[in-house]
This record gives sequence, C-alpha cells and structure tokens, in this order.
Amino acid sequence: MAAQVPRNFKLLAELEKGEKGMGAGACSYGLEDPEDIFMTHWRGTIWGPPHGHHENRIYELKMECGPNYPKEPPEIHFVSQINLPGVNTTDGKVDKNAVAILRDWSRIAAELAKNARPKEDPLSLEAALIAIRKYMDENKKLPQPPRDPSCALYRALLRQALLVPLPPDVSTASPLNPDTNPIQNLIRNGFRRNRHDTSPRLVVSALKNGYRYLTLFARAADPTSPEHAPVLAFLRENQARVLARRADKEAKKAAAISTAPIEGRTPLLKKVSAEGEPPAYEPTGPPRPLEWFGSGVRKPPTLGHVGGVPFLRLQKPQPRFLERVVRQKAVRRQERLEKMMEMEAGGMEDAAAEDEWERIVERMLEPEGKKEEGVPSGRTTARETTYQETLKGAIGHLSDVAEKERVDLLARGHALWKMVLAEQELALKEEKQRLEREGRGDEEPQLRDWRRPVYKRHRRTRSDGGKQEQGESAGTERS
Repeated sequence: MAAQVPRNFKLLAELEKGEKGMGAGACSYGLEDPEDIFMTHWRGTIWGPPHGHHENRIYELKMECGPNYPKEPPEIHFVSQINLPGVNTTDGKVDKNAVAILRDWSRIAAELAKNARPKEDPLSLEAALIAIRKYMDENKKLPQPPRDPSCALYRALLRQALLVPLPPDVSTASPLNPDTNPIQNLIRNGFRRNRHDTSPRLVVSALKNGYRYLTLFARAADPTSPEHAPVLAFLRENQARVLARRADKEAKKAAAISTAPIEGRTPLLKKVSAEGEPPAYEPTGPPRPLEWFGSGVRKPPTLGHVGGVPFLRLQKPQPRFLERVVRQKAVRRQERLEKMMEMEAGGMEDAAAEDEWERIVERMLEPEGKKEEGVPSGRTTARETTYQETLKGAIGHLSDVAEKERVDLLARGHALWKMVLAEQELALKEEKQRLEREGRGDEEPQLRDWRRPVYKRHRRTRSDGGKQEQGESAGTERS
C-alpha cells in the first residue's frame, strides 16, 4: 500500500502551485483568507471556454476542503451566476454527479491509496476546476445571464467599506469630500479607471486583489485589529497627495491664459427671463456701427448651428476659439444623448439581472451567519437602492438636463436670429442710401455677402479642331 500524503502537506503544495501560477492558464485558485491555517476555504476562477456563450467571461467559485480531503472531493459553489446543468440556481452548488472527477473522486482516491502515486496528481483543486471548465465547454450552447463577476465584488466592497470606523480627519472633517466615505471613493475611482481592462491576466489578478481587500476591510471593521491602522495611514497619505495635486493644478490654472469673458466687453445676449420661467434672451445692444467694417459696406452675419448649438458666423474663416468652443459643446451634448439611449436600450435588462443576483447572494449569506450587521453609529441603515432604481434616476436626470439644454439653446437661437434680422434691415437701408448717392435710386438694394468668391472651372471649345482646354473665370459669389 502506497503512503498517503497528509492533508495539510498536499494543500500546501497546491497553494504554492496556485500562487506561482504553475497550473493551467484558464484556471486559478488560492486561499480565501491567507490567515486560514486549516486551509479550508478557497477561491477559484475559470476563464470561460471559447466559441460559445461562456467566451470572454470569468466565473468565480468558492471551494471548501473538508477534514477528509483529499479522500473526499471538495464542495464547490459558483459565486458568479451561470446557467449550467447540475449547478443549483439558488446557491450555485455544483452537483457531484454532474462532473466526472467529482463523481469518481472517492474511487480514484481509493485506488491511489493502494498503488504508487502518478507523476501528475489527478485529484486536486486545479483538476476539479479543469474538469468543470470542460463540462462548461460541453454545454457552451446554453444561453447565459448577462452577468459581470466584478459587479458583485464591487457592491460587496462598497458595503464593507461602510463598516470600517474612521476618525473625523479623514471622513466628516476631511477637506476632500466630507459627505462621502473616502474608502468608497477610492473603490469607485479604481473600478472606473480600470473598466476597460479585458485581458484575462489583468482581470483575474484584479479579482484576486479585490477579494483580498474585502477580507482586509472585514478585519479593519474592528478598531483594535492590526489591519485598522494601515488603512487609516493610507487614507491620510492619499488625502495629502490629492491636496498637493489640487494645489499644483490651481497654480497652473492661475498661470494659464484665461478664456473667461474679457472685463469691459459686453456679451451678445442677456437673459431676460426670471428664475423658474422658460429661458428668454435678447440682444444686449444695437447692430454694429458701419465703422466696424473695414470695407465700409455692411455684411450681415449668418446664423449657423452644430449639433443643435447655435452661433453667429461673422467672418470667414471663423475664429479658431469659436470653432473649438462650439465643437466641444456639440460633442458633450451628443455624448449625453447617446449615453441616455444606451442606458434605456440595454441597461434595464442588465440592472434587473443584477438585482436578482444580489437577492440570491443575500439568501446565500444568511444561513452562513454572514449577514451584515448594523453600520457604525452616525450612519443610517436605510435600504440600498437597487440597480434599476439607480438607473431610472440616472436616465431621468439625463433626460431633464437634455430637455433644459434644448430649450435654452432654442431661446438663444431665437435671440441670435433677431440680431441677424436687425443687421439685414440696417444693411438694406445703408445700401439704398448708397445707391441714391450714386444716382441709381431706382435699383433694388441687395445684401452684401461676406463670403469669398468662388472660382469655377469650365470647359470651352476651341475653334481649331474642336479640341477643349481648361480655363478659369471668376464665378459669382455664393448666395
């Protein structure tokens, strides 16, 4: 009979292999709690097999190695939502009869106890993950719920951050954001900054670090724990770094050339509507004097718009500053409208799936005694808003902003058109006076166009041989 490797020695060897990344690239695993001396609770990740509905998805699993491991198989649960035969839709538990290695685990362990151990260990956490991934590949045509594994981790980190007690200098009396939790701000900024990372290596590493910080916050909830002091030290260092960066930014801004309205200059429009009334604008002054035009002939402006943003075209080429400002306003308006349409089109379905998954996770945690207790004093215990409620509020806010902006731009356009009409009326009057001075008072006055003449190419036929040649002549000005 071959000698059996003790449970702890075997798990230590598996832990070393998993931490060094010596196993299969499509699977990874590690201890859920680095301080777990019995090495019972593990976390694993599976990169979804290609050419199916699992492609480009990362699945999180939790594994429990009992006292009889490796004689008995580990108990495996899917943390990520998945549609797979043999996986409980409520708690994500994997049925041992569904996966071959889990079903035959005890028989293989008994055979290994009688014979010499092979070079590659057939019974390990890595082997179980590989077998589950193969089983997923066999069922790759099954539709999967719209689920991102990072969302559950994100919500768990935000909830756990509220349980860490913080002194006033980094929370309520902080010069940064005294109304929000600083740990939650760091979490949101980190997820927002790395939201475009899709590399399996980066995503798996990020998920591992996320669960490590989840454990850190859980321990830091006790002010007497050794993990609490490093968290406070990091928050104070980060606060000092952000304040120094803001001061540097303000200094550069003060040294830069200001684009604010020049003192002494009168804006084109003034708002005449009262607070709470529909916006209304009027020109601030009369049309430009004739001396403003170098040619001595008034050329009225034209009203243009880019993406619904109106502006006056006074000359051509128009100033680069005006072009940049109008383009930026139009781009921001277009991006806001596209974001609102994207949220309305597919965001609600994803939000409903996220809310359902949150309820499933809460039911899973309650029997294990992991239900979150009350938050520290000074904070409310109100129910968290769901994804759907948050998304509806965001869509409503964007819709209100877009509607107010549309009405405001329309009112500005009406006021600018009044300026164009006033300039055209005065230009016709001045042109009539000029024609009378030249003795052509019976002619109908015409508006002068400020745009440049256009030279058109045309073909003309030569009398000798009927050959054609290119010529140029000045065309009439464009109307």
